[in-house]
Amino acid sequence: MATRYAIGVDLGGTKIMSAVVDAQGRVIGQAKKSTHAEKGPSVVLKRIEKAMDEALESAGVQKEQIEAIGVGAPGVVDSAKGVVVQLTNLPGWHNVPLARALQRWQAVPVMVSNDVRMAAVGEHRVGAGQGSHSMIAVFVGTGIGGGIILNGRLWVGWRASAGEVGHMVVLADGPYAVGSGIRGSIEALASRSAIERELRASLAAGRQSILPELLKQKDSDAITSGILAKAVSNNDPLTIEVLRRAAYYLGLHASALINAFDPQMLIYGGGVIEALGDWLLPQISEVAKQHAINKVNLDQVKIVPAKLGDRAGVIGAALMAFDLLKTQRDGARTSA
Repeated sequence: MATRYAIGVDLGGTKIMSAVVDAQGRVIGQAKKSTHAEKGPSVVLKRIEKAMDEALESAGVQKEQIEAIGVGAPGVVDSAKGVVVQLTNLPGWHNVPLARALQRWQAVPVMVSNDVRMAAVGEHRVGAGQGSHSMIAVFVGTGIGGGIILNGRLWVGWRASAGEVGHMVVLADGPYAVGSGIRGSIEALASRSAIERELRASLAAGRQSILPELLKQKDSDAITSGILAKAVSNNDPLTIEVLRRAAYYLGLHASALINAFDPQMLIYGGGVIEALGDWLLPQISEVAKQHAINKVNLDQVKIVPAKLGDRAGVIGAALMAFDLLKTQRDGARTSA
Protein backbone atom coordinates (compact mmCIF):
# COMPACT_ATOMS: atom_id res chain seq x y z
CA MET A 1 0.00 0.00 0.00
CA ALA A 2 1.30 3.45 -0.94
CA THR A 3 2.39 5.78 1.84
CA ARG A 4 -0.21 8.41 2.66
CA TYR A 5 0.46 12.06 3.32
CA ALA A 6 -1.15 15.34 4.33
CA ILE A 7 -0.55 18.75 2.82
CA GLY A 8 0.10 21.69 5.12
CA VAL A 9 -0.45 25.25 3.91
CA ASP A 10 0.73 28.44 5.60
CA LEU A 11 -1.26 31.34 4.14
CA GLY A 12 0.42 34.71 4.61
CA GLY A 13 -0.18 38.24 3.42
CA THR A 14 2.77 38.13 1.01
CA LYS A 15 3.53 34.44 0.48
CA ILE A 16 1.93 31.00 0.57
CA MET A 17 4.00 28.03 1.69
CA SER A 18 2.80 24.49 1.05
CA ALA A 19 4.41 21.19 2.07
CA VAL A 20 3.75 17.49 1.72
CA VAL A 21 4.20 16.00 5.19
CA ASP A 22 4.10 12.41 6.45
CA ALA A 23 2.43 11.24 9.66
CA GLN A 24 5.69 11.68 11.60
CA GLY A 25 5.89 15.37 10.67
CA ARG A 26 8.64 14.97 8.07
CA VAL A 27 8.53 17.37 5.12
CA ILE A 28 8.78 15.39 1.87
CA GLY A 29 8.50 18.32 -0.52
CA GLN A 30 7.51 21.98 -0.41
CA ALA A 31 6.75 25.04 -2.53
CA LYS A 32 6.28 28.78 -2.09
CA LYS A 33 4.15 31.18 -4.09
CA SER A 34 3.44 34.88 -3.77
CA THR A 35 -0.05 35.44 -2.36
CA HIS A 36 -1.35 38.30 -4.56
CA ALA A 37 -3.61 39.17 -1.63
CA GLU A 38 -4.78 42.43 -3.21
CA LYS A 39 -6.57 40.43 -5.94
CA GLY A 40 -9.04 38.90 -3.48
CA PRO A 41 -9.97 35.42 -2.20
CA SER A 42 -10.72 33.77 -5.57
CA VAL A 43 -7.23 34.52 -6.91
CA VAL A 44 -5.59 33.55 -3.60
CA LEU A 45 -7.44 30.21 -3.62
CA LYS A 46 -5.98 29.47 -7.05
CA ARG A 47 -2.53 30.41 -5.72
CA ILE A 48 -3.00 27.94 -2.82
CA GLU A 49 -3.94 25.19 -5.28
CA LYS A 50 -0.89 26.03 -7.41
CA ALA A 51 1.36 25.88 -4.32
CA MET A 52 -0.10 22.47 -3.41
CA ASP A 53 0.44 21.19 -6.97
CA GLU A 54 4.08 22.33 -6.87
CA ALA A 55 4.61 20.76 -3.43
CA LEU A 56 3.32 17.46 -4.81
CA GLU A 57 5.74 17.73 -7.72
CA SER A 58 8.62 18.55 -5.36
CA ALA A 59 7.77 15.51 -3.22
CA GLY A 60 7.21 13.13 -6.12
CA VAL A 61 3.81 12.28 -4.62
CA GLN A 62 0.49 11.70 -6.40
CA LYS A 63 -2.59 13.69 -5.41
CA GLU A 64 -4.38 10.40 -4.61
CA GLN A 65 -1.86 9.80 -1.79
CA ILE A 66 -3.01 12.95 0.05
CA GLU A 67 -5.33 12.00 2.91
CA ALA A 68 -5.97 15.43 4.42
CA ILE A 69 -5.21 19.14 4.06
CA GLY A 70 -4.39 21.62 6.81
CA VAL A 71 -4.37 25.39 6.33
CA GLY A 72 -3.08 28.00 8.77
CA ALA A 73 -4.58 31.45 8.17
CA PRO A 74 -3.60 34.75 9.84
CA GLY A 75 -6.80 35.86 11.49
CA VAL A 76 -10.11 34.71 12.95
CA VAL A 77 -11.09 31.21 11.85
CA ASP A 78 -14.08 28.98 12.62
CA SER A 79 -12.33 25.59 12.56
CA ALA A 80 -15.52 23.60 13.19
CA LYS A 81 -17.07 24.98 9.99
CA GLY A 82 -13.84 25.38 8.04
CA VAL A 83 -14.67 29.04 7.51
CA VAL A 84 -12.30 32.01 7.50
CA VAL A 85 -14.15 34.74 9.39
CA GLN A 86 -11.64 37.55 8.81
CA LEU A 87 -7.97 37.70 7.92
CA THR A 88 -5.22 40.14 8.78
CA ASN A 89 -3.57 41.80 5.75
CA LEU A 90 -5.75 39.91 3.23
CA PRO A 91 -8.59 42.11 1.95
CA GLY A 92 -11.99 40.63 1.19
CA TRP A 93 -11.68 37.58 3.42
CA HIS A 94 -14.97 37.64 5.32
CA ASN A 95 -16.77 34.35 6.03
CA VAL A 96 -14.96 32.49 3.23
CA PRO A 97 -15.69 28.70 3.27
CA LEU A 98 -12.05 27.76 2.77
CA ALA A 99 -12.36 24.06 3.64
CA ARG A 100 -15.16 23.52 1.14
CA ALA A 101 -13.27 25.45 -1.54
CA LEU A 102 -10.13 23.31 -1.15
CA GLN A 103 -12.13 20.09 -1.26
CA ARG A 104 -12.68 20.87 -4.94
CA TRP A 105 -8.92 20.35 -5.36
CA GLN A 106 -9.05 17.06 -3.45
CA ALA A 107 -12.10 15.58 -1.68
CA VAL A 108 -10.43 14.94 1.69
CA PRO A 109 -10.89 16.36 5.21
CA VAL A 110 -9.62 19.95 5.46
CA MET A 111 -8.53 21.46 8.78
CA VAL A 112 -8.49 25.27 8.94
CA SER A 113 -7.07 27.09 11.96
CA ASN A 114 -5.10 30.14 12.99
CA ASP A 115 -1.59 30.09 11.53
CA VAL A 116 0.39 30.68 14.72
CA ARG A 117 -1.59 28.05 16.60
CA MET A 118 -0.65 25.55 13.93
CA ALA A 119 2.99 26.63 14.20
CA ALA A 120 2.77 26.03 17.96
CA VAL A 121 1.47 22.51 17.30
CA GLY A 122 4.37 21.89 14.92
CA GLU A 123 6.91 22.98 17.52
CA HIS A 124 5.20 20.85 20.18
CA ARG A 125 4.98 17.67 18.12
CA VAL A 126 8.34 17.64 16.32
CA GLY A 127 10.18 20.84 17.26
CA ALA A 128 11.62 22.47 20.36
CA GLY A 129 8.66 21.46 22.54
CA GLN A 130 8.63 17.78 21.63
CA GLY A 131 7.68 15.64 24.63
CA SER A 132 6.61 18.57 26.82
CA HIS A 133 3.44 18.43 28.89
CA SER A 134 2.69 22.12 28.51
CA MET A 135 4.27 24.90 26.48
CA ILE A 136 3.50 28.31 25.05
CA ALA A 137 4.91 29.41 21.71
CA VAL A 138 5.46 33.13 21.08
CA PHE A 139 6.31 34.26 17.55
CA VAL A 140 7.89 37.71 17.31
CA GLY A 141 7.82 39.14 13.81
CA THR A 142 5.95 41.99 12.14
CA GLY A 143 3.34 41.32 14.84
CA ILE A 144 3.31 38.92 17.80
CA GLY A 145 1.24 35.76 17.93
CA GLY A 146 1.30 32.47 19.74
CA GLY A 147 -0.27 29.20 20.74
CA ILE A 148 -0.89 27.43 24.03
CA ILE A 149 -0.41 23.70 24.62
CA LEU A 150 -1.91 22.34 27.87
CA ASN A 151 -1.90 18.68 28.90
CA GLY A 152 -0.33 17.87 25.55
CA ARG A 153 -3.13 19.43 23.51
CA LEU A 154 -3.74 22.76 21.80
CA TRP A 155 -5.88 24.98 24.01
CA VAL A 156 -8.36 26.95 21.92
CA GLY A 157 -10.70 28.25 24.63
CA TRP A 158 -14.48 28.49 24.94
CA ARG A 159 -14.92 30.68 21.83
CA ALA A 160 -11.98 29.11 19.97
CA SER A 161 -9.98 32.35 20.32
CA ALA A 162 -7.38 31.40 22.95
CA GLY A 163 -3.71 31.99 22.26
CA GLU A 164 -3.84 35.69 21.32
CA VAL A 165 -0.80 36.33 23.48
CA GLY A 166 0.32 39.26 21.33
CA HIS A 167 -2.62 41.35 22.52
CA MET A 168 -1.90 41.02 26.25
CA VAL A 169 -1.43 44.50 27.74
CA VAL A 170 1.99 45.02 29.31
CA LEU A 171 2.10 48.82 29.62
CA ALA A 172 -1.07 50.71 30.49
CA ASP A 173 -1.49 53.83 28.32
CA GLY A 174 1.35 52.66 26.09
CA PRO A 175 1.45 52.98 22.28
CA TYR A 176 -1.26 51.58 20.06
CA ALA A 177 -0.74 48.39 18.08
CA VAL A 178 -1.20 48.98 14.35
CA GLY A 179 -3.33 45.91 13.66
CA SER A 180 -5.53 45.58 16.72
CA GLY A 181 -5.51 49.13 18.04
CA ILE A 182 -4.97 47.75 21.55
CA ARG A 183 -2.98 50.20 23.60
CA GLY A 184 0.09 48.99 25.47
CA SER A 185 -0.06 45.40 24.17
CA ILE A 186 3.15 43.42 23.81
CA GLU A 187 2.68 43.65 20.03
CA ALA A 188 2.66 47.45 20.32
CA LEU A 189 5.87 47.36 22.36
CA ALA A 190 8.09 44.56 21.06
CA SER A 191 7.08 43.43 17.58
CA ARG A 192 9.37 44.32 14.70
CA SER A 193 6.83 46.96 13.68
CA ALA A 194 6.99 48.50 17.16
CA ILE A 195 10.79 48.38 17.21
CA GLU A 196 10.93 50.04 13.79
CA ARG A 197 8.47 52.74 14.93
CA GLU A 198 10.66 53.60 17.92
CA LEU A 199 13.84 53.64 15.87
CA ARG A 200 12.37 55.91 13.20
CA ALA A 201 11.04 58.32 15.84
CA SER A 202 14.49 58.47 17.43
CA LEU A 203 16.21 59.05 14.08
CA ALA A 204 13.73 61.82 13.27
CA ALA A 205 14.54 63.41 16.61
CA GLY A 206 18.22 63.58 15.65
CA ARG A 207 19.64 60.48 17.40
CA GLN A 208 22.82 59.15 15.81
CA SER A 209 22.84 55.57 14.50
CA ILE A 210 24.44 53.27 11.95
CA LEU A 211 20.96 52.39 10.66
CA PRO A 212 20.80 54.97 7.83
CA GLU A 213 24.11 53.69 6.47
CA LEU A 214 22.95 50.06 6.67
CA LEU A 215 19.71 50.94 4.88
CA LYS A 216 21.66 52.77 2.17
CA GLN A 217 23.85 49.70 1.62
CA LYS A 218 20.76 47.51 1.35
CA ASP A 219 19.06 49.98 -1.00
CA SER A 220 15.84 49.57 0.95
CA ASP A 221 13.89 51.60 3.46
CA ALA A 222 12.71 48.63 5.56
CA ILE A 223 14.31 48.06 8.95
CA THR A 224 14.24 44.27 8.74
CA SER A 225 15.26 41.79 11.41
CA GLY A 226 18.49 41.27 9.47
CA ILE A 227 19.24 45.00 9.59
CA LEU A 228 18.60 45.00 13.35
CA ALA A 229 21.03 42.09 13.77
CA LYS A 230 23.72 43.94 11.78
CA ALA A 231 23.23 47.07 13.88
CA VAL A 232 23.63 45.05 17.09
CA SER A 233 26.77 43.33 15.75
CA ASN A 234 28.14 46.85 15.10
CA ASN A 235 27.29 47.86 18.68
CA ASP A 236 24.91 50.59 17.54
CA PRO A 237 23.83 52.32 20.79
CA LEU A 238 20.37 53.37 19.56
CA THR A 239 19.41 49.95 18.22
CA ILE A 240 20.70 48.22 21.35
CA GLU A 241 18.76 50.63 23.58
CA VAL A 242 15.47 50.06 21.72
CA LEU A 243 15.94 46.28 21.57
CA ARG A 244 16.83 46.06 25.26
CA ARG A 245 13.57 47.84 26.05
CA ALA A 246 11.68 45.41 23.80
CA ALA A 247 13.39 42.47 25.55
CA TYR A 248 12.37 43.91 28.93
CA TYR A 249 8.72 44.05 27.88
CA LEU A 250 8.93 40.56 26.40
CA GLY A 251 10.33 39.39 29.75
CA LEU A 252 7.41 40.95 31.63
CA HIS A 253 5.05 39.31 29.15
CA ALA A 254 6.80 35.96 29.65
CA SER A 255 6.47 36.24 33.44
CA ALA A 256 2.72 36.82 33.04
CA LEU A 257 2.46 33.67 30.92
CA ILE A 258 4.47 31.70 33.48
CA ASN A 259 2.37 33.01 36.38
CA ALA A 260 -0.90 32.28 34.58
CA PHE A 261 -0.17 28.88 32.98
CA ASP A 262 2.91 27.46 34.72
CA PRO A 263 4.21 25.87 31.49
CA GLN A 264 7.24 23.64 31.19
CA MET A 265 8.50 25.71 28.29
CA LEU A 266 8.23 29.03 26.54
CA ILE A 267 9.34 28.72 22.91
CA TYR A 268 10.21 31.82 20.90
CA GLY A 269 10.20 32.00 17.12
CA GLY A 270 9.57 34.47 14.32
CA GLY A 271 11.88 36.67 12.28
CA VAL A 272 13.13 38.83 15.16
CA ILE A 273 14.08 35.79 17.25
CA GLU A 274 15.66 33.97 14.29
CA ALA A 275 17.90 36.99 13.70
CA LEU A 276 18.59 37.99 17.31
CA GLY A 277 17.56 35.10 19.55
CA ASP A 278 21.02 34.39 20.98
CA TRP A 279 21.19 38.02 22.10
CA LEU A 280 17.53 38.56 23.11
CA LEU A 281 16.50 35.32 24.82
CA PRO A 282 18.89 35.57 27.82
CA GLN A 283 17.51 39.06 28.52
CA ILE A 284 13.91 37.88 28.19
CA SER A 285 14.60 34.93 30.49
CA GLU A 286 16.29 37.07 33.15
CA VAL A 287 13.37 39.52 33.38
CA ALA A 288 10.78 36.73 33.25
CA LYS A 289 12.32 34.87 36.15
CA GLN A 290 12.70 38.05 38.21
CA HIS A 291 8.93 38.61 37.98
CA ALA A 292 7.70 35.01 38.25
CA ILE A 293 5.81 34.58 41.51
CA ASN A 294 6.72 30.93 42.19
CA LYS A 295 10.49 30.56 42.46
CA VAL A 296 10.43 26.81 43.25
CA ASN A 297 12.21 24.90 40.45
CA LEU A 298 11.95 28.04 38.32
CA ASP A 299 15.24 27.17 36.62
CA GLN A 300 13.45 24.14 35.13
CA VAL A 301 11.05 26.36 33.17
CA LYS A 302 12.82 26.48 29.81
CA ILE A 303 12.84 29.57 27.60
CA VAL A 304 14.21 28.38 24.27
CA PRO A 305 14.26 29.23 20.56
CA ALA A 306 11.95 27.46 18.12
CA LYS A 307 13.53 24.78 15.91
CA LEU A 308 11.38 24.52 12.81
CA GLY A 309 11.79 27.99 11.34
CA ASP A 310 9.27 28.87 8.63
CA ARG A 311 8.27 25.19 8.33
CA ALA A 312 6.55 25.18 11.73
CA GLY A 313 3.23 26.34 10.28
CA VAL A 314 3.02 23.84 7.42
CA ILE A 315 4.11 20.94 9.63
CA GLY A 316 1.61 21.85 12.34
CA ALA A 317 -1.15 22.30 9.75
CA ALA A 318 -0.49 18.87 8.26
CA LEU A 319 -0.38 17.17 11.66
CA MET A 320 -3.66 18.82 12.69
CA ALA A 321 -5.14 17.64 9.38
CA PHE A 322 -4.10 14.07 10.29
CA ASP A 323 -5.80 14.60 13.68
CA LEU A 324 -9.03 15.65 11.95
CA LEU A 325 -8.86 12.62 9.67
CA LYS A 326 -8.46 10.29 12.67
CA THR A 327 -11.36 11.95 14.50
CA GLN A 328 -13.62 11.52 11.47
CA ARG A 329 -12.62 7.88 11.00
CA ASP A 330 -13.11 7.10 14.71
CA GLY A 331 -16.53 8.75 14.57
CA ALA A 332 -17.50 6.74 11.50
CA ARG A 333 -16.47 3.49 13.21
CA THR A 334 -18.41 4.40 16.35
CA SER A 335 -21.60 5.15 14.43
CA ALA A 336 -21.31 2.07 12.21
